[in-house]
Order: sequence, then C-alpha cells, then structure tokens
Amino acid sequence: MRLPLALCCTVLPFALAAQDAPAKPKALETSISAGFTQTSGNANALTMNFGDKLKYTARGWVLAQDLAFFYGEAEDKVNANFWNGGVRAERAINTRLGVYVVTRFDRNVLQGIARRFEEGFGLDAKLLVAPRDRLSMQVGGSAFQLTTTPGATVTAKRHYPAARVGLDYKHLFSELAYVQQTAEYLPNLSETESYLVNTETSLVAPLSKRLAIKVGYVIRYNSTPPVRNGVALKTTDAFFSSGLTFSY
Repeated sequence: MRLPLALCCTVLPFALAAQDAPAKPKALETSISAGFTQTSGNANALTMNFGDKLKYTARGWVLAQDLAFFYGEAEDKVNANFWNGGVRAERAINTRLGVYVVTRFDRNVLQGIARRFEEGFGLDAKLLVAPRDRLSMQVGGSAFQLTTTPGATVTAKRHYPAARVGLDYKHLFSELAYVQQTAEYLPNLSETESYLVNTETSLVAPLSKRLAIKVGYVIRYNSTPPVRNGVALKTTDAFFSSGLTFSY
C-alpha cells in the first residue's frame, strides 16, 4: 500500500527533525571521585583524597558546587590536610559572556591556614568554543577573611580585597575522556607584594559510561605565607591525586 504523496511530504520532515535533534542537556550533572592508599610494615603511611562536583541548570542560571579534600600521614605524622570547596552561580548575558557570584572556603593546616573565606563576583567570557576545545576567562574581584592556625602569624591584613583573573581550558579526547587545566591569580589590593596563585590539572580516562580513572595535580602558591613559631612556611604546596570518578 502506497502512502499519498501529500502525507509523505508532511510526515517526512518531522521524522528527520526528530532523528537529528540533539539530546537535551541534563539539568543536573554530578561527579564524585575518591582515592586511598595505605602502607604498613617497615614504613607506615596513609593518603586519601575525595572530591565532588555538582552543576544544576534552570531558568537561565547555572548553580555549581565543588569540594576537594586531601589528607596524608607518614609514621603517624600528618603531612597533608587540605580542604577547598565553593558554591558558584552564573548567568549568561549572551552566547559568549556571562556574570557570576561565588563563595569559597579553604583550609591548609600545614601552610598555617585554619580557614579562609572568599566572596567574589565578575565576568566570565568564553574565548574558544569548539567541538573538542573550550577556553574561558574570568575577571572580577573578591573579599577574603583569614584565620591562621595556633602559633602562626601573617604580615599582611587578615581581611582584604583582591582582584581575580582566571582561565579554564578543557580538551576532549572523546566524549568521556578529557584533560582540563584551570588557573587563577588573586592579587591583594591592600598589600602589593601579597598574592595567591592556584592551579589544577585533571586527566580523566573512562572505564565505562559512568566510571573513570582521574589523575589530578593541584598547586597552591602564597607569596606571603604565614610564619609559625618563628619559622617561615613554604610558599608552595602541591597535591597529586589519583582515584576513581563516578559521573551521572
């Protein structure tokens, strides 16, 4: 039985449109990563890392949350205790430019930081949007509130304003495999010699659609680190991690 020509001309365009229509972006995206290593015997050591990222999109807004935790011991002595987390809301002005507000918390005991809060805002520009490459740049300002660990002191102000310049680059090897590099520069606006530089490198290789291996390297640089019990602490801390990541 042959379909009338008019019916074919009416139905066929809708069928092709439905077939070629791109998948609707998910409103909620989550990923959780964790790693653990322990040795005992002639040497006793323990390291663990945990992280999560969440992104929710609705009504033109994007709400993102992230957390990273590193902890390590060697011969019953803590050699790493670092927390970093935040919440960010952003809204697009057009296809290339958006605005954001963010609040963050970090803790780095070995660098003398008991807790440090940040509240910031700024512009986010998409400099490169390609099938496999994404590059964005952020420019804005922040306010910091710092509390040091017992015995640690700082020469700069504990509460201060700062500018912020950030870069975020992501290259896709495939739909699920990628490398991502982020970096931010935070100069203290009240102390010209004081600034922070933070970077993170991530490499993700999928094992399945939901499960992947993640390797990460985080650098935290403080040009004017605290002095603890008369000893100047080092300016740079680096954290290497590897583990499994579950995404949904």
